[in-house]
This record gives sequence, C-alpha cells and structure tokens, in this order.
Amino acid sequence: DHDNHGHDDHSDDEDHSDNDGGIVADEDEESFDYDPHSWLSPVAYKAQVNVVLEAFIAKFPEGEADFKANAANFSASLDKIDLDYTAAFGEGGSCDIANADKTVVANHNAYSYISQRYDIDIVTVHGLDPSGTAAPSDIVEVVNTIKEKQITVIYIEEYTNTAAVDSIVQQAADDGITVSVKVLYTMELPPKDSEDNYLTLMNKNLESLVTGIGC
Repeated sequence: DHDNHGHDDHSDDEDHSDNDGGIVADEDEESFDYDPHSWLSPVAYKAQVNVVLEAFIAKFPEGEADFKANAANFSASLDKIDLDYTAAFGEGGSCDIANADKTVVANHNAYSYISQRYDIDIVTVHGLDPSGTAAPSDIVEVVNTIKEKQITVIYIEEYTNTAAVDSIVQQAADDGITVSVKVLYTMELPPKDSEDNYLTLMNKNLESLVTGIGC
C-alpha cells in the first residue's frame, strides 16, 4: 500500500506550473520539470509496482512466486481503478454524457497526472498551501474562476487547515455562490484513517471528483 511515502522536497505554495508546463520552484529550491506525484495515476503507479517487484525478486529470489502473485493482484486492482476513472471522465463516460464541465479547483498543484490522463481541468491556487492562507490576489483569482465556471466545490488535501480556504468560501458566498469543501487525497502523509490505503483513497478521490463535477 502507498500509505506513507513522505512529502517531496518542494514548497506547496510555490508548486505551480509555468507556461511551458514545468514546475516553478522558489529561489531556495531546486527546479524540476515534472509533477512528482506520479502515484496519483494508477497506470504510473503500476509501473512502479513492477520496479519494486523486480527489486524484491533480485533480493529475495526464494519469494519470487509470492511476490509475482501479490503484484499481479495489486496490478489488477490498479487496472480496475483506471477503468473506473475512465468510465467517469473518459470519452463516452458519465461526465461526457452529462455534458459536464470537467473543471475543479484545488489548493495544491499535485494532480497533473489525474488531469492529463482523465482530461480534467484542475485549477490550483498559487499561495494556498496546506498550512498557510491564501494571498488576497489568489483569493480573487480563484473566486473569479468559481464564478466563471459555476464551481460549487473546492478541494483541499487531507491535512490542510480549512481556515486556508475560508476566505474563498466566504467571498464566493458574498457573490451568491455556495461552495463546499471536499478532500482530494495526495497521499503524501499517512492517512488519518488507518483502514485507508492507496486503493481506498483513490476510490474516495474518484467519488469526490464525480460529486464535485456533477456527473
């Protein structure tokens, strides 16, 4: 299970895409070209499972049969998740049939793999990190997007202080738009619920996105 891989060495409030699709880092950080949250794509995560499988077999060859069986079972579960996401967001899927605008707002630029594979426009708020509060300009930006797209849900990470989005929710309410706050798991830290794992959290993300998009 991908219950705890730890946070990557990048600042959440500087983790945003530039015009070339790269990720812009702060002055005291190293720049990087790709979103590091690759496990949020079940297809990419399946490739990682195979890398781990090969390493385990090389280190413990006597366990090869068990390792392969476990990897095959988990990979099948990843395939099922990919199919479920595609059934919702892919061509001919439930969102397509509902003619839904697949645009959502999130507080962290961690979802490019989901966005790219399932063609979801995930608008992230520069400056809105899990432990901080948004700058006034960020609030204006996201509220304008909410009004333009008639978005009714803003997504935060599991450990984000909800006070970070209170200003956005209140500003939207002042403009006559009711916005609810939902969790979209990045799995950068252990889940609050010990019963959760990668598969359950990916399914929770699917349910949350379907609800937020309305399809």
